[in-house]
Amino acid sequence: MKTIKIIFLLIILGLLGTLVYQNQEYFLAATALHIDFKISSLNYTAKALPNIAYWGICFGLGLLLIGLRGLFTAFRLGREVKERDARIETLKGEVNTLKTRLDVFIHDPYIKNKLDTDAADAAANADAEKAPEAAAPETPAKEEA
Repeated sequence: MKTIKIIFLLIILGLLGTLVYQNQEYFLAATALHIDFKISSLNYTAKALPNIAYWGICFGLGLLLIGLRGLFTAFRLGREVKERDARIETLKGEVNTLKTRLDVFIHDPYIKNKLDTDAADAAANADAEKAPEAAAPETPAKEEA
């Protein structure tokens, strides 16, 4: 997968390089940016730069904004992971507590006898429910003459 990404990036860079090479006169032409708010004190003219510099600045700002967004997402996801890890630890502690309580009940002879008799009664009831169905004889249909 990594090699596919590298090949894809090289193809895109090759296409961009071809675009710039074939349009050198546009990208190397120097232009100055003017900002005029129609108020005499709010006029500004930037230093003349080649158009490729403006394209690079816009591309760099776009990468910076996307990087910041990814950084905020990473921090948010990291916080969620920490909260869920803490929740998992509390649940593990609760499971361990319940296991120790269950061990106490199982090793108590009176409770163990009660659990065993309840299990035996449940098995007997299940067998008794199945037995009448199997023991019921089928009555043949009467044929009329």
